[in-house]
Amino acid sequence: MTVLDSPGRIGDEQQENAPVIPERSASPFPQNQMRRRRSLPGLAWQQAGRAPATICYLVVVWIAGLLTGSIADGPPHWLSRHVGAGLPSLGHSYWWTPLSAGLWACGLGGYLAVTVLGLVILAPAERRVGVRRTFTALLVCQAGGLLLAAGLIKLAWLAREPWLSTLTGATAVGALPGMLGVGFVLSCTLTPLWRRRLRLLLTAAVVISALYLGHLQQVAQACGAAVGFAGATLSYGRARPRAGLRMSAHQARVLASMLVAAPALGGMLAALAANADGPTSLFSFLFAAPGPDPRNLAATCRSPGLAVVCLSLREQQLYAHWPGVPMLAAPALLLLLSAYGLRRGRRLAWWLAVVINLAVLAAGVRVSYAVGSHSGMHIVGLRAGGWAIPLRREAMLLPVVTLIVLLVTRRRFDQTADRRAARKLTTTVTAALSMSCAAFLLLACLPRDHFSPRPDFGVLAQDLPAWFLPGRLFSNRFFLPEGLVGRLLCAWVFLLFWIVVLGALTQFFLHTRTNRDADAPDRARDILATGGSTLSYMSTWPGNQYWFSPDGRAAVAYRAIATVAVTVGEPYGEPAALDSAIIEFARFCEHRGLQPCLYGVTAQARAVTQRLGWKSVQIAEDTLLPLDGLQFTGKKWQDVRTALNKAAKEGITAEWWSYPQAPPDLVGQIRQICQTWMAGKGLPEMGFTLGGLDQLNDPHIRCLLAVGADGKVHGITSWMPVYASGRPVGWTLDLMRRNTEPGAFRGVMEFLIATAALTFGQEGARFVSLSGAPLACLDRGERPSAPQRLLDMIATIIEPVYGFQSLLQFKAKFQPVYQPLYLAYPDPAAFGSIAAAIGRAYLPHLTLREALHMLTKLGWPLTKLGRVEGSGAPPIGCVWSTHKKATYTVGGCNTTRPGLSCPDTRRGEEQPGVEGEDMR
Repeated sequence: MTVLDSPGRIGDEQQENAPVIPERSASPFPQNQMRRRRSLPGLAWQQAGRAPATICYLVVVWIAGLLTGSIADGPPHWLSRHVGAGLPSLGHSYWWTPLSAGLWACGLGGYLAVTVLGLVILAPAERRVGVRRTFTALLVCQAGGLLLAAGLIKLAWLAREPWLSTLTGATAVGALPGMLGVGFVLSCTLTPLWRRRLRLLLTAAVVISALYLGHLQQVAQACGAAVGFAGATLSYGRARPRAGLRMSAHQARVLASMLVAAPALGGMLAALAANADGPTSLFSFLFAAPGPDPRNLAATCRSPGLAVVCLSLREQQLYAHWPGVPMLAAPALLLLLSAYGLRRGRRLAWWLAVVINLAVLAAGVRVSYAVGSHSGMHIVGLRAGGWAIPLRREAMLLPVVTLIVLLVTRRRFDQTADRRAARKLTTTVTAALSMSCAAFLLLACLPRDHFSPRPDFGVLAQDLPAWFLPGRLFSNRFFLPEGLVGRLLCAWVFLLFWIVVLGALTQFFLHTRTNRDADAPDRARDILATGGSTLSYMSTWPGNQYWFSPDGRAAVAYRAIATVAVTVGEPYGEPAALDSAIIEFARFCEHRGLQPCLYGVTAQARAVTQRLGWKSVQIAEDTLLPLDGLQFTGKKWQDVRTALNKAAKEGITAEWWSYPQAPPDLVGQIRQICQTWMAGKGLPEMGFTLGGLDQLNDPHIRCLLAVGADGKVHGITSWMPVYASGRPVGWTLDLMRRNTEPGAFRGVMEFLIATAALTFGQEGARFVSLSGAPLACLDRGERPSAPQRLLDMIATIIEPVYGFQSLLQFKAKFQPVYQPLYLAYPDPAAFGSIAAAIGRAYLPHLTLREALHMLTKLGWPLTKLGRVEGSGAPPIGCVWSTHKKATYTVGGCNTTRPGLSCPDTRRGEEQPGVEGEDMR
């Protein structure tokens, strides 16, 4: 038998850098209660009760709309003249209209928009700013925005400006100008991150809608937002330090991405609107061209002199319905993908944005030349009286500004993919382009009646590039597809091309360049020997990437999943370098366009992230067993002593092995035990921080087996070292599997853990960690945040499958010290993508069939039936069972719940069905 050599006793000089063990609490469960989780209706009622003034205002708006019949299409004409704001009503001395306009909306969409913004902006402002200040700001921004818009329109009429001067006869209703102004006031009460985001979102919304829609409502909204911003600056700006003019890399990337995305969003908005008359609506046809007006089409085609224009409008009509609609939206989607890539700092996205904006600028120059020279070029997509032509130069302002910003910030976009990803993208795009061209030319030439009039092969080949962007601003095509086959040919061939190209670009921008340094794992192991947490040894497992501090004293193991960098524990290395390592790693992720996510960090690392303004939630409960003076005496160790005595009576011994050097007979039994455990679960085995057989092939991991006199393996545990100053100062429990065959020793886990603890204590280790119980958290009296309540709900749902609470109860037998483990992240808005990335880290190969099988095992009705009133999870120590009802004690009362199996709290004995050791 090969037994691992025991390390020598660790002196005080090696133990000074060991992880700090928290003091043992008086009770293993400080408060044996779970966090209270309200139902969704109760939560909604609670939020509504916190903003009564906003609810009353919205009720008044809806009642006014119902009484006057304004819900469907806005106020009738007779009422609009008296309550709508604009130059006509102000000219009739209707001074109240800037305020009365806030009691109505322009239609059902307007009423819904007012309701949504009221709940999203007014209600939070009422809670944070107060009722008086909120509605004062609402009235000031509403009246000021409409009056300012009327003044600008009057000045434009006097100056003969071609856009705003057309709005002199318009009136507007709706409270959106005031609500948007309140949004800027609300932003002053938020943290710097959310203040910047809210202001950027509101500014982008009002600017895009004003430039592309251009109606009086949008102009008034922009003016109301400007009044709100000015008022917020005067009221709150003096109390806040001024931000520097120098932008960070992340801010520059966000600014460039917003400018690039604006034409795409504006083009789609203009295409959906009934009458888009904004100054930049001329170029919206380059990104999302709408179908022609039927009356305009009929009038044009009746005139013999407009035959070519009629042909162009008929071409647009072909793509106004499915499957032509996605074809028209393809350029806009390409621009949005470029904006997403710019946000991540990708160099290819920068080139795409530059090329697209140069193309838009060239189209503007061409329009200016065509209109100025009165050439015979046909410009499709414009209305018969399209006044947008005089604004062709103003429309070119946005691409010019975008190009300037891209050129100034070009150094910020230096992230490239590895050669494999670039080669895959190039191959995919080339293949899609070649197959699309070949398929179109081949299928167009075989039959005879696909086009009218029928073109020859040379004309088809010459006109082929225009079919990738059909129905655009210019068209000189003299033939169109005829019949169902021709229309499908022109639509589906190029639609499939765009689907493949956009999908390949999406995958390319989501891909994160991996670290190809072959020496990185060895360097990480060397740094790991200087110090780490109880999870740090998991950084040596396959699948991890490594970041090293500039001085080489600290390292971080992480997995880049989509746009999130999920770390394996906290930074490890020399203790003095760990705090700065968190800051440097965050900068590294920002430069790479990744969202940092410190997973499984201790309170010390969490304190560093809190100083940086990060958020955190508790995701596990680590259980530490101090070994100094450990003795299994007293009533609280009764279960452990029983397991040790029973093992001695049955002739079961504990044997230390290194899995790579273990005899084939033992290895075969270990594999059989693990396979049987997986088959019994019927669910995929979780990875990431939960080890399996593959992780045992490491000479530094020690395996403790319970072997009977007949050589039968009754259970196995594996232990990972926790280093400090080059030597192990503690050990972390990883794999736990017991033999489930009839006649196997049931207390095998208590026996193995107790034996390991005694052995490590004799070798000089300070502690053992029974590892963290994921999603099993104690109530320490802290008020849970919204993400924490979400995690509690998820824990309740998946408890029937993985039983994390029962695992925590099992570890409570060893009277451990509880240490919370946290998930720390800088951006609360990215919590959804972080949760998805962590799920993929644990279950990277989850199939649809396995996911459906997991849902069937969740037992949704049983989850609701088995919930303790006022709690979001089963009581600690209870596991879900579909075989029986169970009785347990809560607050001194016996309670029966269907589907729960719990330990007898009076005797401290474990009832059948609580197999916490099988949950890992």
